[in-house]
Amino acid sequence: MKQLHIFLILVLAAMLVACSIAAEDITTSATGNVITDIKAQGTGRVAPFDGVVDTESDLADLLKSAWGDGSLDLHRGHDEIRTVLEAYLGISHDEMHVLMEEKGLNLAGVCEHFGFDPENLVETLTASFAPFIEEGIENGVISGDEVEIWTERVRIEFSNRVYWQGE
Repeated sequence: MKQLHIFLILVLAAMLVACSIAAEDITTSATGNVITDIKAQGTGRVAPFDGVVDTESDLADLLKSAWGDGSLDLHRGHDEIRTVLEAYLGISHDEMHVLMEEKGLNLAGVCEHFGFDPENLVETLTASFAPFIEEGIENGVISGDEVEIWTERVRIEFSNRVYWQGE
């Protein structure tokens, strides 16, 4: 019982900290430039992708992961790309949620809040999935000639996700 009380106190404390962040107080030192040397986690709580491209179905799952889960509202979930979003935006996961929830912003809106071109986020996210596409070549799932096709498919899904308006 004591452990439950401690747990509840910690949860309440975390909620108070998250609630104490005001959207107008969130700043960034990020530049909004495309980042090409970061790899996404690829997997997450709702992402169908298993983290390795060693079968053809993994590529379809990779696209689903790039698109995200629409049931999770404007941000479509982001476990699989959280570190990429934090690096590009230069803010914490909690701060991103404050901007999305208090101001009703999608990822493009969060970019624009800081004066960043949302297309640079799309390119950063696409680059973060490039290692998975390369892995598909290494594992004989796709040929080198198909890299551009799969990269463009990933870019389209990330573009849809960044500009997602809901519904």
